[in-house]
Amino acid sequence: MASPTIQTLTSFSGADLVATFANKVIGELQQISWAVQRDKAPVFTCGSPDARSFSRGKRGLAGSMVFAVFDHDALVTALQSVWNEIAPSAMFTAAANNKLSMSEDFTNALDMIKWNATVTNVANGINNGNIGDTPENMGISSDNRGGYGFSYGSMASGDYTNSISAQIAQGSNNTPGFDANGNIVPEKWGNDGDKIYVPAGFAPIRGQNVVYADTLPPFDITLTFASEYGHTAFQKIYDVDILNESSGASVDTVVMARQVTWIARRLSPLIRGVYTREKSGDIGGQTGYGILHGVQPTDYSAN
Repeated sequence: MASPTIQTLTSFSGADLVATFANKVIGELQQISWAVQRDKAPVFTCGSPDARSFSRGKRGLAGSMVFAVFDHDALVTALQSVWNEIAPSAMFTAAANNKLSMSEDFTNALDMIKWNATVTNVANGINNGNIGDTPENMGISSDNRGGYGFSYGSMASGDYTNSISAQIAQGSNNTPGFDANGNIVPEKWGNDGDKIYVPAGFAPIRGQNVVYADTLPPFDITLTFASEYGHTAFQKIYDVDILNESSGASVDTVVMARQVTWIARRLSPLIRGVYTREKSGDIGGQTGYGILHGVQPTDYSAN
């Protein structure tokens, strides 16, 4: 038996890992990997075949994740539940794209967009050459008219304009609504968020309109390791932005999986212990020994 006074090194396996996305744990994660690459080039001068020095350029951080597929999109659903905490106030897309949502049938969504409606027709309430139809009858409500660059008024009251200009609308950082079991209810999303100016032809991307993972705002991933012997460590990936996602199925598929590739800004080293950051900015931490023996976390003033 090794002496308890001898310091030993500890390793971890995937079974010891819990990954937190923003502040949500996604249990469907099966694999996460990353790579850091940096441009470096030798510098040569006359009189020597050997490099005099090496110049250092930009650094890139990228990786991939694999999720087990169940009956919903785990990544999008988890981050939608904390949407108001991670989404900036201004995220834009073409107004027509904003019609798509998780709960809509794509055929109906495409019909609602009215791709064949011109901007003038949208403003004047003309549907396929028939004058007199209101924008609402064309599937374009007064709340969505601003995304096309027109005011939020109606034809009945006459408080709209055909001039194309930026409109003021609720921002992207709205709040999800939940049922008694904590599940997101599409029709209960709060119509809140910061007031922002929306460019003509665009609409804010809001939580209930996110269909693809590449629409999600950047988020942090915290990798926390803890073994049955009380040893702990963590590592953090900052500002992860989704690039690609892929999946598939065949007659031989037993377990469906979904792969996502991403880029990020920074990667912390693997650090012993477990640390938390409060909203005030204070950081507290515990080592594995402290967790096993009930030692209270140490408070730090670092931000």
